[in-house]
Amino acid sequence: MDFSISALIKQNTPGNSEGFPAGVPPSYNWYQGWNDGGLWSPPKDFTAVEGWGQVYPKVGEAPYSNPGATVEVANAKTYVRIKHAGEWTLVQDQANTQLTGGHFVPDFVGNVAIPMKATPLAGATIAFDAPPAGYNNHFWYKARGTYPAGAVDAVYIQMEMRVTDPNLRLVAMVGADWWRDARAPYLDDHSNNPGVGGTNWIELSTQWKVIGFYSMSADDFFASPAPPLRGLARETPPASPPAPARSGENVIQEGPIQPAPLSGEQKHTGLNATGEQAPAQQASQQSINSGSHIILADPITTVHVMANDCILGFALTLGALVKVRRTRTAKLQTSKLDVKA
Repeated sequence: MDFSISALIKQNTPGNSEGFPAGVPPSYNWYQGWNDGGLWSPPKDFTAVEGWGQVYPKVGEAPYSNPGATVEVANAKTYVRIKHAGEWTLVQDQANTQLTGGHFVPDFVGNVAIPMKATPLAGATIAFDAPPAGYNNHFWYKARGTYPAGAVDAVYIQMEMRVTDPNLRLVAMVGADWWRDARAPYLDDHSNNPGVGGTNWIELSTQWKVIGFYSMSADDFFASPAPPLRGLARETPPASPPAPARSGENVIQEGPIQPAPLSGEQKHTGLNATGEQAPAQQASQQSINSGSHIILADPITTVHVMANDCILGFALTLGALVKVRRTRTAKLQTSKLDVKA
């Protein structure tokens, strides 16, 4: 598969997106692609990380649907760098921990989602249904990667993706979030899950494409590449802009956001006064536990809250990143966002 450090750095340099995600407000900082509003290094007492990916229809393309089309994701790996040694260690591997996820509304407002069919394939590969009209594909590992507190200064995540129908016009992004530990619940001040960042948008095709995100400067990554890139380190590094300054702040997203349920708890609309689900809701909504996530089982029309610390944490963390970017760039709009941005 054709991939290089130059291609990777391009994926992590502003302005190099190959398209934009349909349905996402242009005011969201990740609409344009690569963003640097998060924490490149984890807080000193954190011990977990979660790699993720998302796929959207491409802006400007005519609507297209094929019930049999899928998005295939393979060989997803997440590495963290041990700072005292400058060495990378593998903490998430699709070969051992498969991916899961759901179809979310493009802007994540209300955290509305429907189930996403996932079919394991041979090797470290999984096939997700293509995004239906009005939704995306958002996926992550079933278990967070862990590392010793205070030992890590960067993360690298890499996934391979392709579509099975050449008529699909989709763009994809990968990124990561830090987590306090492997089982920490989502908290609405983002203290348990500050975001790291994400790549530019890469257009998918029927040929495999590698998409990777690193939380360090291009020069530093070229000098100390993660294991999948080590064989390519002899090439000449491309010119790159100076690394942006990092304040390390974790800004809380304002707005009428409801706290996510704690790990292992689930919340649906239609609950009665005793906290039990109404019969009509019980007939139409089911869920199954999958690691630290709640995955919807049978197809439903909408789910207003997918009780999942990691999903809502991801969405609200990106909402916080938007606010960080707004405080740094006067050109962005100041409209209030409810969740992920």
